[in-house]
Amino acid sequence: MDDRETWLAATLVELADTSVIVDFDDSAYGLVLVAHLTELLDHAEIGLIILDPAGAPQVAAASTPRARQVLSSELDADDGPCVSCYRGGQRQLNLDIGTAATRWPRFASVARGVGFRTATTLPMRRRCDVIGAVGILDAGHRPLAEPDLSLAQMLAEAATVGLSQRRMLLASNRAAAQLQHALDSRVVIEQAKGMLAAWLGITPGAAFALLRDYSRGHNRRLAEVADDVIRRALAAPELLAAVRSGRPASTD
Repeated sequence: MDDRETWLAATLVELADTSVIVDFDDSAYGLVLVAHLTELLDHAEIGLIILDPAGAPQVAAASTPRARQVLSSELDADDGPCVSCYRGGQRQLNLDIGTAATRWPRFASVARGVGFRTATTLPMRRRCDVIGAVGILDAGHRPLAEPDLSLAQMLAEAATVGLSQRRMLLASNRAAAQLQHALDSRVVIEQAKGMLAAWLGITPGAAFALLRDYSRGHNRRLAEVADDVIRRALAAPELLAAVRSGRPASTD
């Protein structure tokens, strides 16, 4: 690879800048990492197992269908070098798949059956947290050199940081959106309470009880009923009559 230092710098920047991936998810980001690892290790086929935010492992990306098949078989059997790697955080380097049959018979059978002969796994690690593993599969007996292994591990760890930070950002944005929605709903409900209290000459507590009982009786969200009141799509007498025809609104 020409000018490896320049390539590495550009790759690390791309892995850090997760904002460039419009429809971001583990698979989309995983494909970026897989593409760069394939550039680095041009004779190998790459697959990623990544734990989703709930902690469930999945094959997030693979450079070839047969690499995906091997990693999927590991998840199905709940055993194999990649499964061992993400659980224990330890690398498995230049494994001879034929001699791995004693420890991982299912993995060895599937991997050899589709033509692979050697395997390496690298943890996707951020400090002590491991969120997945990189599976590097080769159809030949070509051991990976330490410089290539070190660079591949560096890319895996950079991707782990990028993915973890993006997940934190998405979770923060979801929480902020939920909070804003709750605040907006509360404002609508308070406004509807005030309008009903003025129209019917009742206390705000009694007005809220009317809104609550109507929403329960009609299986609708409280904020939706309140919005109808504000827009005068639901008149106060209609709401009051509907509640009285069912059960009286409490004033607690």
